[in-house]
Amino acid sequence: MEDTSASANWLQELLSLMGYATSVDISIAEVSPEQVAAGSKNYWLEINAHGLQDHQIQRLIGKDGIVIDSLQYLSSILLNRHLPSDNAETENRNFYTVELNGYRSNRIADLQALAENAVRQVRETQTEFVIKQLSSADRRHIHQLLEDFPDIETHSQGREPNRHLIVKLLQS
Repeated sequence: MEDTSASANWLQELLSLMGYATSVDISIAEVSPEQVAAGSKNYWLEINAHGLQDHQIQRLIGKDGIVIDSLQYLSSILLNRHLPSDNAETENRNFYTVELNGYRSNRIADLQALAENAVRQVRETQTEFVIKQLSSADRRHIHQLLEDFPDIETHSQGREPNRHLIVKLLQS
Protein backbone atom coordinates (compact mmCIF):
# COMPACT_ATOMS: atom_id res chain seq x y z
CA MET A 1 0.00 0.00 0.00
CA GLU A 2 1.72 3.13 -1.19
CA ASP A 3 -0.21 5.64 0.88
CA THR A 4 0.84 4.93 4.47
CA SER A 5 -1.89 7.16 5.87
CA ALA A 6 -4.47 4.85 4.28
CA SER A 7 -3.36 2.09 6.68
CA ALA A 8 -3.93 4.33 9.70
CA ASN A 9 -7.21 5.60 8.25
CA TRP A 10 -8.46 2.04 7.71
CA LEU A 11 -7.76 1.04 11.33
CA GLN A 12 -9.18 4.32 12.65
CA GLU A 13 -12.40 3.74 10.66
CA LEU A 14 -12.66 0.16 11.99
CA LEU A 15 -12.23 1.40 15.56
CA SER A 16 -14.87 4.07 14.94
CA LEU A 17 -17.30 1.40 13.69
CA MET A 18 -16.56 -0.52 16.90
CA GLY A 19 -17.55 2.57 18.91
CA TYR A 20 -14.09 3.89 19.83
CA ALA A 21 -13.42 7.56 19.12
CA THR A 22 -9.66 7.65 18.76
CA SER A 23 -6.94 8.28 16.23
CA VAL A 24 -4.21 6.04 14.84
CA ASP A 25 -0.63 7.12 14.22
CA ILE A 26 1.61 5.30 11.78
CA SER A 27 5.37 4.93 11.54
CA ILE A 28 7.74 2.64 9.72
CA ALA A 29 9.70 0.31 11.99
CA GLU A 30 13.06 -1.28 11.38
CA VAL A 31 13.00 -4.28 9.05
CA SER A 32 15.37 -7.16 8.48
CA PRO A 33 17.71 -7.17 5.43
CA GLU A 34 15.58 -9.98 3.96
CA GLN A 35 12.45 -7.82 4.20
CA VAL A 36 14.26 -4.88 2.59
CA ALA A 37 15.41 -7.14 -0.28
CA ALA A 38 11.85 -8.41 -0.74
CA GLY A 39 10.48 -4.85 -0.82
CA SER A 40 8.54 -5.30 2.43
CA LYS A 41 7.95 -2.66 5.08
CA ASN A 42 6.98 -2.97 8.74
CA TYR A 43 4.30 -0.45 9.64
CA TRP A 44 3.63 0.35 13.29
CA LEU A 45 -0.03 1.35 13.76
CA GLU A 46 -0.40 2.97 17.18
CA ILE A 47 -3.88 3.44 18.56
CA ASN A 48 -3.95 6.69 20.51
CA ALA A 49 -4.96 5.81 24.09
CA HIS A 50 -5.55 9.46 24.98
CA GLY A 51 -9.28 9.89 25.42
CA LEU A 52 -9.94 6.17 25.88
CA GLN A 53 -11.03 4.96 29.28
CA ASP A 54 -9.14 2.14 31.03
CA HIS A 55 -11.92 -0.38 30.42
CA GLN A 56 -11.93 0.54 26.71
CA ILE A 57 -8.19 -0.01 26.49
CA GLN A 58 -8.57 -3.38 28.21
CA ARG A 59 -11.35 -4.38 25.81
CA LEU A 60 -9.25 -3.41 22.78
CA ILE A 61 -6.31 -5.43 24.09
CA GLY A 62 -8.45 -8.36 25.25
CA LYS A 63 -7.54 -11.31 27.45
CA ASP A 64 -3.96 -12.36 26.66
CA GLY A 65 -3.93 -9.82 23.80
CA ILE A 66 -6.49 -11.69 21.71
CA VAL A 67 -8.33 -8.58 20.48
CA ILE A 68 -5.23 -6.55 19.59
CA ASP A 69 -3.75 -9.66 17.92
CA SER A 70 -6.96 -10.00 15.90
CA LEU A 71 -6.81 -6.34 14.88
CA GLN A 72 -3.20 -6.89 13.81
CA TYR A 73 -4.15 -10.01 11.83
CA LEU A 74 -7.02 -8.19 10.09
CA SER A 75 -4.66 -5.32 9.28
CA SER A 76 -2.12 -7.65 7.70
CA ILE A 77 -4.72 -9.55 5.67
CA LEU A 78 -6.74 -6.58 4.45
CA LEU A 79 -3.87 -4.17 3.88
CA ASN A 80 -1.98 -6.82 1.85
CA ARG A 81 -5.04 -7.89 -0.16
CA HIS A 82 -3.55 -6.35 -3.30
CA LEU A 83 -1.09 -9.27 -3.44
CA PRO A 84 -1.83 -12.44 -5.42
CA SER A 85 -3.22 -15.17 -3.15
CA ASP A 86 -0.47 -17.60 -4.20
CA ASN A 87 2.15 -15.19 -2.79
CA ALA A 88 2.39 -16.79 0.67
CA GLU A 89 5.95 -15.63 1.16
CA THR A 90 6.96 -12.17 2.31
CA GLU A 91 7.83 -10.87 -1.15
CA ASN A 92 6.37 -7.35 -1.37
CA ARG A 93 4.24 -8.15 1.70
CA ASN A 94 4.05 -5.47 4.34
CA PHE A 95 3.89 -6.22 8.05
CA TYR A 96 1.53 -4.35 10.35
CA THR A 97 2.05 -4.14 14.10
CA VAL A 98 -0.85 -2.75 16.12
CA GLU A 99 0.13 -1.05 19.38
CA LEU A 100 -2.01 0.29 22.20
CA ASN A 101 -0.87 1.71 25.52
CA GLY A 102 2.54 -0.02 25.37
CA TYR A 103 1.03 -3.52 25.13
CA ARG A 104 2.94 -4.60 22.03
CA SER A 105 6.26 -3.11 23.22
CA ASN A 106 5.90 -4.95 26.54
CA ARG A 107 4.92 -8.16 24.71
CA ILE A 108 8.00 -7.91 22.48
CA ALA A 109 10.20 -7.54 25.59
CA ASP A 110 8.49 -10.60 27.11
CA LEU A 111 9.07 -12.59 23.91
CA GLN A 112 12.74 -11.55 23.90
CA ALA A 113 13.11 -12.87 27.47
CA LEU A 114 11.24 -16.07 26.55
CA ALA A 115 13.50 -16.63 23.53
CA GLU A 116 16.66 -16.05 25.57
CA ASN A 117 15.41 -18.46 28.25
CA ALA A 118 14.66 -21.09 25.60
CA VAL A 119 18.17 -20.79 24.14
CA ARG A 120 19.74 -21.06 27.59
CA GLN A 121 17.68 -24.14 28.48
CA VAL A 122 18.34 -25.85 25.14
CA ARG A 123 22.08 -25.29 25.47
CA GLU A 124 22.13 -26.47 29.11
CA THR A 125 19.94 -29.54 28.71
CA GLN A 126 20.80 -30.42 25.08
CA THR A 127 17.07 -31.11 24.56
CA GLU A 128 14.41 -29.26 22.65
CA PHE A 129 12.31 -26.59 24.29
CA VAL A 130 8.60 -26.33 23.44
CA ILE A 131 6.83 -22.97 23.62
CA LYS A 132 3.05 -23.28 23.64
CA GLN A 133 0.25 -20.74 23.60
CA LEU A 134 1.72 -18.22 21.15
CA SER A 135 -0.11 -16.37 18.43
CA SER A 136 1.23 -16.76 14.90
CA ALA A 137 2.71 -13.24 15.13
CA ASP A 138 4.48 -14.13 18.38
CA ARG A 139 5.83 -17.36 16.87
CA ARG A 140 7.10 -15.43 13.84
CA HIS A 141 8.77 -12.91 16.14
CA ILE A 142 10.60 -15.62 18.10
CA HIS A 143 11.65 -17.33 14.85
CA GLN A 144 13.14 -13.98 13.75
CA LEU A 145 14.84 -13.39 17.13
CA LEU A 146 16.51 -16.79 17.07
CA GLU A 147 17.70 -16.60 13.44
CA ASP A 148 20.88 -14.95 14.71
CA PHE A 149 21.89 -17.94 16.86
CA PRO A 150 24.00 -20.20 14.62
CA ASP A 151 23.62 -23.25 16.91
CA ILE A 152 19.83 -22.96 17.31
CA GLU A 153 16.98 -23.87 15.00
CA THR A 154 13.26 -23.32 15.35
CA HIS A 155 10.15 -24.66 13.71
CA SER A 156 6.43 -24.59 14.35
CA GLN A 157 4.51 -27.80 14.83
CA GLY A 158 0.85 -28.73 15.11
CA ARG A 159 -2.30 -27.05 13.89
CA GLU A 160 -4.07 -23.97 15.17
CA PRO A 161 -5.15 -23.48 17.89
CA ASN A 162 -2.66 -26.04 19.24
CA ARG A 163 0.33 -24.95 17.17
CA HIS A 164 3.55 -24.53 19.14
CA LEU A 165 7.14 -23.54 18.55
CA ILE A 166 10.07 -25.91 18.96
CA VAL A 167 13.54 -24.55 19.81
CA LYS A 168 16.44 -26.99 19.56
CA LEU A 169 20.14 -27.29 18.90
CA LEU A 170 21.13 -27.40 15.26
CA GLN A 171 22.17 -30.90 14.28
CA SER A 172 25.79 -30.96 13.16
